[in-house]
Amino acid sequence: MDIKFYYPVWSIGELPLEEALYKIKKNGYDGAEIAIREDQDLQYIQSVFKDQDLELLAQHPFAEGTTFDEYQKDFSNKLRKIQKLQPVHINCHTGNDYFSFEQNKKLLLEAIRIEKENSIKISHEIHRGRFSFAPLITKQYIDQIQELKLTADYSHWCVVTESLLENFENVLKSLASNIHHIHARVGFEEAPQVNDPFAPEHRYALERHLQWWQQILNTYKKNQKGALLITCEFGPKPYLQNLPYTQQPVADIWNINLKMKSYLKRKLQ
Repeated sequence: MDIKFYYPVWSIGELPLEEALYKIKKNGYDGAEIAIREDQDLQYIQSVFKDQDLELLAQHPFAEGTTFDEYQKDFSNKLRKIQKLQPVHINCHTGNDYFSFEQNKKLLLEAIRIEKENSIKISHEIHRGRFSFAPLITKQYIDQIQELKLTADYSHWCVVTESLLENFENVLKSLASNIHHIHARVGFEEAPQVNDPFAPEHRYALERHLQWWQQILNTYKKNQKGALLITCEFGPKPYLQNLPYTQQPVADIWNINLKMKSYLKRKLQ
């Protein structure tokens, strides 16, 4: 069973894409996760990834619209545009926490239809503000749409529930078979990202997340073919705290993500 590791382009700073991907490739990643936006040149993105021999994991960051119908149309159009890149996978920010259950459900079913057009996996990220903002509500969607694929970023649920999900063990277990992509960021009770997951004061949170990721991997081995995709996704400000006045970051995000990749290669069985 393989695991493939990706670096999030959004957290690499102001480097031009060519330099960012060169750095990512040089440090042993299988690919990079990149948000695809309206003003980007898709052919250019494809060519740069191809030049560096990196897999492209595309992110659908958000849709827009003043009404649900406008949002749904924009969501579908952007998703089909992203498919043209022929990425290895699409990670989708889907819906809103203020949409009704049925409205978000329409978006999820639409994504499944679009996925079947090109056989490119689309998973929906667990994220604050989206349809998947909390464990129990996400379980309700899974109960109605069993083929729904998720990107596990449990750090968001830590914030929403102000816990390390001790009261949601059954939910995590039931969702494990729907996870096709992991965002390996460590959150805790009051934020979606600890400043350094390898600091001793954050060991309890790191070990807790590792248990969840191992559970996902165990389930994936049983149910799926191919590699499990992991993006080590610690990010800069505002996810990382900066010192007041000087605005100096309190940790080195590049090194944390790199260290997380090495840690997971050792720890995940």
